[in-house]
Order: sequence, then structure tokens, then C-alpha cells
Amino acid sequence: MFVLYDELSRRSCQERSFFLGGCVPRVTESYREERRGEIAAAALRCFGRKGFQGTSMADIIAESGLSAGAIYGNFKNKDDLIDVSVHGVLNRLLLRIDALSSSNPIPEPHEFLTAFLRNIRQDIVTDGLLLQVWAEAVTDPDLRPIVAETLTEIKTLFANYLTRWYTQTRGLPPTEASERAGKHSAVLLGTCQGFLVQSAIVTDFNAEEYLSGLSMIAP
Repeated sequence: MFVLYDELSRRSCQERSFFLGGCVPRVTESYREERRGEIAAAALRCFGRKGFQGTSMADIIAESGLSAGAIYGNFKNKDDLIDVSVHGVLNRLLLRIDALSSSNPIPEPHEFLTAFLRNIRQDIVTDGLLLQVWAEAVTDPDLRPIVAETLTEIKTLFANYLTRWYTQTRGLPPTEASERAGKHSAVLLGTCQGFLVQSAIVTDFNAEEYLSGLSMIAP
């Protein structure tokens, strides 16, 4: 009987120490990153609907379905969430371009842009989200270099694609292909930005008509 009492006392003590802070459950890094990703995704949905300025932390908490403690345990404030979520969006864009540009056989420029823009519309929460990011970057000194760097990286990936395309399909030597690609990569980037601007603002914008017109681009 004394043995049974001792065992029960030990378990009770362990349970009390657990809830009182004596034992802290171990949270793996993968679990923490997954939770942060869920919160960032909820924030993006809110930003897409209400804009960065119009979204409050209360909106994000409600959208995520998590407690305020869970949110603030992962992010300091809304600015922190904007930074992380924007990074996530921009990094996904870079991965999309990299995957398309390295595919075999290499696609024609209009096929490349069409696939990229269709993927963007499926991956980004709303058509206007990237426009909001660009607009914020104009006045936000912390966000501006992040967006500028990403646009430069996108332009570089476009240039790498065009260099490969010119080399493989037009038989240009690498130096000439690279020089020509450098001149035309900004045009491809601008074409993508034009698509996103019109799709977000023009009510009767015909995306398929725009995409079919890309075949007119001949770099």
C-alpha cells in the first residue's frame, strides 16, 4: 500500500510540475516552422482582402483560428508578419521561374511567360497582393531593398533562361546570347508586371487574351 501511495504521489508531483512549468514540452523546429507557415498564410489571406494597412493583428488571429499567444509567440507584430509573408511570396516566385527556366525541352519565350503567369495566379492569394507589396516598397525603407533585390533576381533568372534559349534554339555563341538576353530580360519582367497590374485593376481584364498575345513577343 505504501508503494502504491508513493507511486501515485510521484505521478501527481510530475503532473503538477508539468503544468506549473517544471517540465516544458519540447517543440521541434519543424513544428515551429510549420506553425509559422500557417500563421503567415492566414496573414496573406487577410492582406489580400483588406490590404496591409487595413489588416489588424486581430484579423490575423481570427483568420488563423489560433490564440493570440500562439501568434505573438511566433511573430512580434504585424510588421514582422508582413516581412516574413512577403519573403515567402517572393521566394516562391523565384522558385517558379527557376523550375521553368531549367525544364527540358526549353520552352519558347511566350510559353515560358504563359506558364509562369498562370502559376502565379494559382499560387498568390489575390491578383492585387504583389501590387500591394510593390506599393508598400515605395515608402517602406525596410521593405524596399527586399523587393528591389527580388526583382533583380527575377530579371537575372529571365536573363539566364534567355541565354539558354538563344544558345539552344538560335545557335548563338554564349557571349552573344548572354548580351542579347541581358537587353531583353527587363522586357519579360515588365510584361509580367503589366499582366499583374491589369488583372488586379481592370474589371473586365481578359487574362487568356493577354496570354495568347504573348506569342507576339519575339526577343
